[in-house]
Order: sequence, then structure tokens, then C-alpha cells
Amino acid sequence: MSRFFSIHDAFAICGAVACTVAASSSTLFVFTRLDGVPRSTPLIFGLVLGCGLISTRIAARALYREFKSPRDMTNAPTTPASPDLRRIILIGVDRFAAVAIKLTEYQKPRTTQVIAALDQRTSNVGRKISGIKIVGLADDLEAVIKEYAVHGVDIHEVWLSDDAPLPLDVIDRIGARCASLGLPFQRLSEAFNLAPLCAQPPSTLAGDEQFNGYMEFKRFFDVVAAAGLLIGLAPIALLVAGVTFYDVGAPTLFWQQRVGRNGRKFLLYKFRTYHAPFDGTGRFIPEAQRLSKIGRLIRASRLDEIPQLFNVLIGDMSLIGPRPLLPHDQPSDPRLRLLVRPGVTGWAQINGGTIVTPEEKDALDVWYIRNASFYLDLKILVNTVLFALTGEKINQNAIEEAISLRQREMEYPQAAE
Repeated sequence: MSRFFSIHDAFAICGAVACTVAASSSTLFVFTRLDGVPRSTPLIFGLVLGCGLISTRIAARALYREFKSPRDMTNAPTTPASPDLRRIILIGVDRFAAVAIKLTEYQKPRTTQVIAALDQRTSNVGRKISGIKIVGLADDLEAVIKEYAVHGVDIHEVWLSDDAPLPLDVIDRIGARCASLGLPFQRLSEAFNLAPLCAQPPSTLAGDEQFNGYMEFKRFFDVVAAAGLLIGLAPIALLVAGVTFYDVGAPTLFWQQRVGRNGRKFLLYKFRTYHAPFDGTGRFIPEAQRLSKIGRLIRASRLDEIPQLFNVLIGDMSLIGPRPLLPHDQPSDPRLRLLVRPGVTGWAQINGGTIVTPEEKDALDVWYIRNASFYLDLKILVNTVLFALTGEKINQNAIEEAISLRQREMEYPQAAE
């Protein structure tokens, strides 16, 4: 039955039946007011219609499989297997395992075949997953391999589903048995080369730096302030979204992948202020022409950064801190700036912003990390509003002080601790 009918089909049929019964009842009510019609009639009609649709679908799929062309059946599970296939036993039953089985079946030319599945749950033994029978428990692996060998079927590899609900000691026993039998044992993500990137571990970034207790308190302040700002700025955000839609079209938001605390990458959101890089005819538009007057005004007033308050709420960012940079814009030694959450605004933004050089901006960010306090954050918030109204200005005294501190730290690293 499961070969011809699924839970998705059930939802589709229930929707079709509900719509049909509702439409039929409404039409009859308009013309007859349903006089003399028993209340159970719509229910009976729905049940009969649903059974008919299910039966028709099962029959149609059965006939489709029966009369399917030999070319289409080349990779079907019922096709005799080639002796050159790499035969697999799959351990763990879940959705990822079911998709992996289907993927091997649709490969052309086919090189891999899942022969059988094992699971830790006794209730699953005897059932099927994507047409492959679950022949035993995970601990029965060696016996199953020997049983297949008796019938001339050699097992070449053993795969483990990544989300298989198996205890670690069971996985270790399976790995040891596979090693004793000379069989490769790997997870599905490794077999399909879906392993994650080897990112730099946070411990190598954090070092032994210690900060005052205010850095821990900041998270509470960020959540309360970001929630309040989102509520207060909601009308302005809706207005900016409408203007953005009128100016550059949909979507009104865009994202960039930035580097945050401990080197973890996250998606930073902003309102769009640039037109698409190509016009309606596919002709490339220079970047200088993509920023409209409305977009320039939105960027100058910092209103395009309102969506970053959501980044603050979920913990990717802080209200105040070093601005998150793209991976290729990171300074030569980013360890210190990556110890704290990046900010929507910061010390570098109110003392020069885009006017200062990358080296000066890094020095200003490091100065803030060393001197962070509640009073300093309030000062930055107030000056951010003023800078949004009056424009960016360079504070040469702050830059010189920050560069002097940065140079001392590079010459005498122990002095910063």
C-alpha cells in the first residue's frame, strides 16, 4: 500500500474532498436551501468521494508501474542487480536514509545498491524504507552479512544514517565489527561528500583574553533595547520598506554573510538601497548608478540597518560593538575583535565611519573592546543619532589614541592583559 499512497497524497485528497463538499453544499443551498437533505449527506458524500479518489490513484499508479517502459525501469528496485554494483547495508531508519536510498536507485548508470537496512528499534524490523526491507537490529550486522554471503551476495560497505537514534556504544561496536571484517564504515554525509566545512575552532580565536563583567551584562541590555526599538521603530520600518519597494522593487531586504563572535558566520540583514546589477534587457549597470537618491538618503540616515535589530535579538549581534566585516575585509589579526559580538553601531562609526582607513577602524574597534562600559555605550548611541542627522566626521584625537593603544599592544602583548 505504501508504494502507491503516501501521507502527502492523503493531505491532497482531504483538501480536494473538503473543497468539493463545501462547493457542492453551497451550490445546493443557494438553489434548494437543502430542504429535506439529511445532515449526514455531505459527510457520506465526502467519504464516498475520498474512497473513490484513493482507489483511483492506487489503480493508476499500479497500472503505471505495470506498463512502465523497460528503459524507465532500468534503475527500479525490481530490476536484477548487476554483479559489479557496490552493495551497501544501511544502518538507521530516518528520512535522510530514505532519500539516500532513492538517490542510489535513480543514478544512471547505477553503481551502488542498498541491499538491506538495519535499525535499533525492534518495531521496525520487517518493515520497509523506500522499498528496502529492514531485516534486523543494528547488532545483527555480522550475522546479516554472513547470511548474504551464503547466498553469493557480498557486502562492500556499511553506511550509518547521520541522525540514526543509536547509542554511541552501539556505533562503536558496529565500527569495530566492520573493521574486523575489512568493510568501510562511514556516515551517509561522508558517503555523499556532504561533510561540513572545517571551520577554525573558536578556541583558537578566543585565546586567553578576559573582559570585565559588563560584556556579560550587555546581552540583557541588548535584548531589552532591541525589543523596545523594534516596537518603537515599527512605523518607520514599514515606511522604509514601502519606499524601498517603490524605489528598487522586491525583495525589500537583502542579506550578506558576515563573520561574528568566535569566527562564526551569520547572515546580516538590511533594507535594499541598490538597484539590481542588470536592467530589463540584461545590460550591466555600473555600481555608481545603482544607488538611487532615495537609497542614498536611507543609507545616510542609517535607516537601512533597522532589520539588524532582529540579529541582535537572536544573539548574532549586539547594539554596540565592532561592525561585522566580510571575510575578505578582516584585519591581519582579527582575534580580539572576534571575541565580542559585532554591533549595529560602534566607536569606529561615530569617529569616522566609512571615511577612516581599515587600519584606523580596526584600532578604534580594539580601543572600544578594551574600554567598553555602560556609559560609553550610551555615548555611542547618542552620537549615532547625531551622526545620522549631521553626517560622518573624523575625530582625529580618538583615532590617534586608538592607534597608539593598538601599537602598544602589538609591541607588548602582555601589557594588554
